[in-house]
Amino acid sequence: MVRMYIKAEYKTQQNRMIVINESGDHVFLIVGKWGRLGDKLSVYAMDGKRIVEARQVMLSVFPKFRLYQNGRKMGTIKKRASWRGAGQPFFTVTGLNWIISGDYDKQVFIARQFGKKILEIEKSMTFTGEFYTLTFQNERMAPVACLISQLLDHYDQNKMHAENPLKQQRYSLSFMYPIRVKIKKLLCSK
Repeated sequence: MVRMYIKAEYKTQQNRMIVINESGDHVFLIVGKWGRLGDKLSVYAMDGKRIVEARQVMLSVFPKFRLYQNGRKMGTIKKRASWRGAGQPFFTVTGLNWIISGDYDKQVFIARQFGKKILEIEKSMTFTGEFYTLTFQNERMAPVACLISQLLDHYDQNKMHAENPLKQQRYSLSFMYPIRVKIKKLLCSK
């Protein structure tokens, strides 16, 4: 079993994240953005070689991304409506035959291939901050798993609430603003 971590503190204005393994070694660099038609998100090896890339090709409530490995299309990831309505959508990854479902409130996702669990993605909060834990069997799928974890996070319901106060805080001259931000966070988390 392979386990990797993506710390949310590694996110910067340039949309870069570092993936580390259980030993604490830097393994991959995730670069890019998503949310607009034509946006790209790429995973690079630490030597600078691009391994996989996702390109957004459809903008909607149920967006679609094409996945490329070494310049070749390897599949498509698409968000789909749940069989029970819009409550808990799921993702399909054609080309890899994955179905990804999960709990958006708890930020826990499971990818299955032909009914067999192959990947678990969990977003956690500890005293050191937010991070993603990826657990999977096959180490070759690590770059794709890291890329997909960030596409799933794009739909995190609390993401906008968490980012906006920090952006506003930079431009505020009020000494009371940091206190208001903390109160807002507490109210939003309940």
